[in-house]
Order: sequence, then structure tokens, then C-alpha cells
Amino acid sequence: MILGIDIGGTTSKLGLVQGGKVIARARISTTGHADDHAFADALAREAELLTTDNGRPTAVGIGAPNANQLTGIIEMAPNLPWKHDVPLARMMSDRLGVPAVLGNDANAAALGEWRYGAGQGIDDLLVVTLGTGVGSGFIVNGRLVLGSAGNAGELGHMILIPGGRDCTCGRKGCLEAYVSIRGMKATYMEAGGAGGAEDVKAIADRANAGDAAAKECFTRTTDWLAIGLANAVCATGPRRIVLFGGIARNGELLMAPLRDRFHSALLNIYQGRVDLTVSALPDDDAALLGAAALGTLG
Repeated sequence: MILGIDIGGTTSKLGLVQGGKVIARARISTTGHADDHAFADALAREAELLTTDNGRPTAVGIGAPNANQLTGIIEMAPNLPWKHDVPLARMMSDRLGVPAVLGNDANAAALGEWRYGAGQGIDDLLVVTLGTGVGSGFIVNGRLVLGSAGNAGELGHMILIPGGRDCTCGRKGCLEAYVSIRGMKATYMEAGGAGGAEDVKAIADRANAGDAAAKECFTRTTDWLAIGLANAVCATGPRRIVLFGGIARNGELLMAPLRDRFHSALLNIYQGRVDLTVSALPDDDAALLGAAALGTLG
């Protein structure tokens, strides 16, 4: 049994995972703690309560933004309360008395899909999360790609359009600036959308209702995403690409044109060799299963 912990900007979730299923869960606020040590104390207390009736885990896996798996450190994550390095893997291992593995949340998602979801049995896999940002995890020859510094695989920050939109990373023209929630809202307005849109679901609803600007938004978004995915295929040659996150939940409105554009953009040697699909994991459990999958690496 593995304890999975998913660290979010406002809420952190805990789940005991056994046999590929979340058998017990809890959550605490990520904010409102005196410091990172007080937060780790609160996580440990909640973990102890969670395991009282269910047995102790053999390991802990933690998914978090800006987490480095090689060092076990959250490195100055801009969307978390602490603006310094937090060695959370060691902190939780010390408190709970079992091995702890900390990894980037997108890498956790990739491992979760590989072990429990749509990537089972696929040793060359790319998982892309489409939401507030664009996260990605690459599995090549059955191993998660980390790179020399532990932070490889940033598809969202590969430049799509030189000199293009400002990205949160400080550069211009990154894929994330175009196919994230923020990017789609900007595209909708550029396409002449009236009155703005509070989220991607609103744009999708308008597209399904025939709104021209919303339909154009999805057209441009699938064009950009197809190029990004096709370029990624040239780098690692995955057999399957799995999309995850709020944008990916728009069904055939997104997937039908994306499949066409993706296959058109693929280098000819990859034609017919790469599946493109959507996550098979339950939304509520995906992050916890992914974090637990990190724990199996310890």
C-alpha cells in the first residue's frame, strides 16, 4: 500500500492506494501554515489519521509543481506559499518513517497513466496535461525521462511561435501560452469572441451552439497542439500520447480535429505508429494514483 500526496496551490490531497485503487482519502489546505515545516507536520498528522483504520503504507509518493525528483526538493514554486526550496521528500520520510519520493506533478500524471491508466503496457509514452498550464511526462523504454538536472520533458515551454505571446516562464511564444486555459481564452478574444469567457467549458458550449469565434478558437488550438505533439514525437517516438486535464475533457469537439491535424503534422516515418487518446483515470483519483506511482519508485 502506497500513500499518494498531491500538492496543489490551495488544497493538498492524500490517498491510500492499493491494487491501483484509492481506498481512503483526505485533504488539507496548502495555505495558512506558519511555514513549510508546519505544513509538513499537518500533512503527517493527516496521514497518521488516514492510516489508523487502513494500515501503514510502505512508501510515500508526492506530486507537486516545480518538484525535482532527483533532489526531492520543491524548487521555488511560484504557485505555492513558500518562495524557497522545500526538501519535502526528506521532511515527509522523517515524519512518517517510510521512504518518500517527490516528483513533478506532470511526471506523476505520466506514471499514473503508465501504471494504472491508458498507458498500461506501453513502454514509450507521452502524457500531456492541458489545464492552467501545459505539463508533460515522457516515458522512454520503460523509464521516466528526468534529464541531467531532473527537470527534463517540459513540452509546454518549447517555443511554438518565436516572439509570440508572453509565457509565465518569462519567455515568449511557448506552447503553454496557446493551448492552456489562459491561452484559449486569449485566442477566443483574438477570434472576435464577444464578452469574454470565464473558462474553457464556456467556450466549448458556445462552439457547440455555433458561435463562430468559439469554433475558431478550437480550430486554432488544435492546430497549435497538433504541431507541439508532432514535434514531441520526433524527439522520443512514443507509441501512445495520452491527454489529461480540463481541456482534454471536451470530447470530440477537441479530439476529432486534433487527430486529423496531428496525423497530418506527423513526420512520415511515424504515420500509423502513434495512438492519440484521452486519460482513462477517474478525475478525482488521477493525481493521487500518479503520486502513488512515484512512491513505487522508492
